[in-house]
Amino acid sequence: MFGVRYLKSRPSEYVILYRKGRIKRQGAGLSFFFHAPSASLVIVPAESRDTPFIFKEATSDYQAVDIQGQITYRVTDAPRLATMLDFTADPGGLPLGDGIEKLPVRLTNLVQVLLREKLGSLALRQALASAPDLVSFARERLKTAPTVTELGLEVIDFSILKISPTPEIAKALEASAREGLLKDADSAIYERRNFAVEQERRIKENELQTQIAIEEKNRRIREEQMNVEIAVQEKQKLVEEARMNARQSIAQREAQIQEQQMQASIALERLRKDLVETENQNALARARTRAESSQMELAVLAGLNPELTEALVAAQMDPARFIGRAIRDLSRNAERIGQLNISPDLLQSLLDRDKTDS
Repeated sequence: MFGVRYLKSRPSEYVILYRKGRIKRQGAGLSFFFHAPSASLVIVPAESRDTPFIFKEATSDYQAVDIQGQITYRVTDAPRLATMLDFTADPGGLPLGDGIEKLPVRLTNLVQVLLREKLGSLALRQALASAPDLVSFARERLKTAPTVTELGLEVIDFSILKISPTPEIAKALEASAREGLLKDADSAIYERRNFAVEQERRIKENELQTQIAIEEKNRRIREEQMNVEIAVQEKQKLVEEARMNARQSIAQREAQIQEQQMQASIALERLRKDLVETENQNALARARTRAESSQMELAVLAGLNPELTEALVAAQMDPARFIGRAIRDLSRNAERIGQLNISPDLLQSLLDRDKTDS
């Protein structure tokens, strides 16, 4: 059929198909056939886009500066954006409207207004060094800016690449900076020299303090050595005194022991003497007692009949002895005895008894 066309869009393109003023199809990356004479196409680019910008602004001290940067954004509400700007495309998908050109301009104008508000309160030198602060300020304001939300956009990133003054001001600043750097260099040289002098002075002071500390330490060591030597001498003196006292104590103890031994020997000799005297007295007393007893016995025996005395003695005598004594008495009166017969048995018994007694 005549007028039937086929459209194949990219995934990053949001397509809206109008027919008789009504939306028939919409979505990202659509592919479809349509009747070109009776339909209208709107293609909104939905991918993230980078929009560079550069413009002039004035600081609080009326100095012009060039601000160069970039804003990155993407479309979050394509139908809303399609109602705000013209993104009409021909049946082949080529853009016919000026929406793609106007959208970066609107964002750039918004950024310029925001930065102008901030730069108006900064002097030139402050403005040249305020890129990080300007970036933070612009990002916060762009997130809540009505223009961005009404267009259905989302600002992904914002950056300022450079803030530069005019060439004449730049030369003046360079000269001033050069003078400042030279002055800083001279000051640095002076400070280095002063620092070197100060370091040398500190080194000498440290060396002096070290020497003083060493001398003080040596003095303390000598004092400690002297104290140790004095303590050793006192200790030796105490040891010698202790030895002398011990020797004197030992000598006194030995003298006491010898004296005690002598006293003990004397006492022992006295005891021996007393014992000997006592033994002598006892022996003398026993002898006297025996003598007196013998005298008394003899006196008693002297008063008795001799025959009775002999009989008493014989009664206490052994039979063999008694027989022997009888034979002895007979031998004394042998002249009166004619003949005496002794049996062999009697003689043998007497001999046996004599052997037994021996």
